[in-house]
Amino acid sequence: MRKNLKAYNQVNIESTLLTADPHQVILMMYDGLLESIAKVKGAIERKDLNEKSILVTKAVNILSALENSLDETSEPQISENFSNLYRYCIDRLNDCNISLDTAPLDEVVELLKPLRDAWKEIPETAKQEGLDLIRQRDEQPVQQAMEL
Repeated sequence: MRKNLKAYNQVNIESTLLTADPHQVILMMYDGLLESIAKVKGAIERKDLNEKSILVTKAVNILSALENSLDETSEPQISENFSNLYRYCIDRLNDCNISLDTAPLDEVVELLKPLRDAWKEIPETAKQEGLDLIRQRDEQPVQQAMEL
């Protein structure tokens, strides 16, 4: 039964990703990250070191993906700030992975949960403006190539 539920959840996530806009994808990443961190804490408390390692790796991978999604050309300073934050959180997760101390997990959640909540609360008009800017940026190289 548990295996079927896991397979259903995976299909559900994959189908949601196929139809999601970039904003939804980032929100899903934040949600998955925070869920993984909560599960890491539980694994440490249960002394399930194998599960802890798997979940820390998952959380680190999500943070790396968030860092890789930053648009360094549009807003270099903001991107650098987020990059530094994500790297710091990765360092704290690795500290937790080694020490089995859950305090770094609480710190990472304290740093990232407000970002996730703010991301969720972005008004639809702002989301649409952002999508329009991305489309314009992506269309420029195509238009320039057609002019050649």
